[in-house]
Amino acid sequence: MKSVIPFVLSPVVDRLAYVLPWACGRHDDQEAMLNPVRRRIAKAIEAGTCERAYSKGARYRENFRILLDGGSHAFVQVGALIPERQKGGIRVVINPAKFDDGDAAQINRVMRRIIGREYDQLMQRPLINCIDFAVDIQHASLSRMLVSYSNAQRHTVMAKRMAQHCHIEGYNFGSVTSDYFCVAYDKSAERIHAAILNMVKQINRKRGKQENEPLTANAIKQMKPKLDGIEVVRVEVRGKKLRGMPLHKLDSLPNRFARFRFADLAGAGTQLSPLTERAFLAMCRQDGVKAALEAFKHTKQARKVHAFWRSHQANWWKPEPLWQQACDAVQEIGLFPLAALEAWDD
Repeated sequence: MKSVIPFVLSPVVDRLAYVLPWACGRHDDQEAMLNPVRRRIAKAIEAGTCERAYSKGARYRENFRILLDGGSHAFVQVGALIPERQKGGIRVVINPAKFDDGDAAQINRVMRRIIGREYDQLMQRPLINCIDFAVDIQHASLSRMLVSYSNAQRHTVMAKRMAQHCHIEGYNFGSVTSDYFCVAYDKSAERIHAAILNMVKQINRKRGKQENEPLTANAIKQMKPKLDGIEVVRVEVRGKKLRGMPLHKLDSLPNRFARFRFADLAGAGTQLSPLTERAFLAMCRQDGVKAALEAFKHTKQARKVHAFWRSHQANWWKPEPLWQQACDAVQEIGLFPLAALEAWDD
């Protein structure tokens, strides 16, 4: 059967954390500003629009979630504990990739009622602390490709997860202390894991009662489409420490998608002897492509191994426009006004 050529989808914003410069000025009376906001938060919780949230090591006085009609939520923190050190008295964390139509507008409506008239003006100057951009590659499997990431620091491959039969589930590039953390992982495995957890939850609801075979069968039936679905590899660039970067500066950052290179082992290209290929692939997955190529540098197979790597470069991976598309996806969320993208003095 003819293999399907992998297809790269447009980037999405998978996670976004930003702050707003509220009640953190030198002359702001934070307590006076916070008191009416606290009352409005309590009313929103009583009305079922929001719910109380608890965060370990929270740096804000009030923590709550806005319950969105689409089924997800926005985590909101208000009232900086150390306003002279924190850039914003309001912090919001969202996962726009899970939004339904109208969720962004709902966040703005709720926040406008809680914060007051100045909310719209604050949203013109959001400061980004963290942002995750994700790109899905359909009809792709990490077991049929090699992944390389350039410009990495000391730990090129930080972690590798492998299931039974050497099915590769993911690569992590970067360290836990770096500003950016980049990953490529099997999205299909994640969906199956979520489906299994959902099945277990359904079964556990009946725990303590007589075994419910129809319930179990129905849960397995719901999981089957996840097992039969197309293979997907997700590539993520996680900006963990942007330190309050103005939104309009995002598109000036380096394109970290361009640092990824993929070798499509299912495609046509130079072949190696079975033993050499097995050794090279094992070294690539254990130590990284750069280290594997270096290890073969002074061997008789050096030219063939380099030719193998070059000839299998994936022509479906075209990362040049992806960063700008990712930045455009932030505006497409529908949360920020156009003025937030315009340059202003920091």
